[in-house]
Amino acid sequence: MNTFRRFTKTYPLSKTLRFELKPIGHTLENIISSGLLEQDRHRDASYQQVKKIIDEYHKAFIESVLDNFKLTYVSEGKKNSLKEFYTDYMCKSKDETQKKHFEEVHKNLRKQIADSFSADERFKRIDKKELIQKDLVNFVEKTEEQQLIEEFKDFTTYFTGFHENRKNMYSAEVQSTAIAYRLIHENLPRFIDNMSVFDKVLASPVAEHLATIRADFAEYLNVENIAEMFRLDYYNIVLTQKQIDVYNAIIGGKTIEEKNIKIKGLNEYINLYNQQQKDKSARLPKLKPLYKQILSDRNAISWLPEQFDSDEKVLEAIQKAYQELDEQVLNRNKEGEHSLKELLLSLSSYDLEKIYIRNDQQLTDLSQKVYDHWSIISK
Repeated sequence: MNTFRRFTKTYPLSKTLRFELKPIGHTLENIISSGLLEQDRHRDASYQQVKKIIDEYHKAFIESVLDNFKLTYVSEGKKNSLKEFYTDYMCKSKDETQKKHFEEVHKNLRKQIADSFSADERFKRIDKKELIQKDLVNFVEKTEEQQLIEEFKDFTTYFTGFHENRKNMYSAEVQSTAIAYRLIHENLPRFIDNMSVFDKVLASPVAEHLATIRADFAEYLNVENIAEMFRLDYYNIVLTQKQIDVYNAIIGGKTIEEKNIKIKGLNEYINLYNQQQKDKSARLPKLKPLYKQILSDRNAISWLPEQFDSDEKVLEAIQKAYQELDEQVLNRNKEGEHSLKELLLSLSSYDLEKIYIRNDQQLTDLSQKVYDHWSIISK
């Protein structure tokens, strides 16, 4: 027993105490007859629906602000322009001074975006009772939605925590849930990478299809030719979800559901070209779609709802997630492309001196999540 004495009273032991209020006498009958429980159940159901309406309001607010906003483009040496970001990003070997300069450019561009929201008159009410009592009332058009909002006219504190969570989207800080982070740390590097890829496309036979793509997407475009979409100044156009959708459609194509027609995007023409190249070095890299705007990206996760109503739905979601991972990570996908598992199992046969880590936004995102700073890994 002496052997174990040095282990006792060494670590604190946490215990959870649970308490339950049990109604006695006629209390339960009175609660039921008063309808309090039913009112709470109804309000909880309404609360979930009103949260969705608030999210729709946020999406509309984000779209309207960014639609009338432009990041500083021309460099005036103030570390706050797209041109300075481009110059720093394209510099592959940065010394400490350049890294600090690049970090300042990130910071100032994020601040421009955050300031564009806070300068809007509506932002003052975005987490206040007036959002429920005034702005949402004017925002919705359906009678049933107006009735839902009316239920919370005098219960606006229900949404205090929810408001705090949503307000984080408008932060200028380095956090992955913020709009400024999404646009500057994630989408802008992707956009610049695509500019380089597009230069290669222009010098290839794939360029012959650009006029066809322009004609196929004419009703959605605001440019005379596709090449304009891959210039640095065009980035100010793709800040909103509406324009991100158009840009991504040019890259990945678009399906018209009602007509069951698939319009080809650039990547499909690149893929067809690559299949004809026996020499792998002659193949073209594919363009990267931009990430969806914050809140809009939630629509893509089809197997993950706002909340689960039963154990069965949890298991169904896990099963669906596993199936997607099985297809994308463990086995070849429908296009026959190699899975991550296959690539890693073949690692011993590769020439490791020719394997490089891409220094793009994925690396900075990983650095941010692991070390709480975007530049630690690159440094």
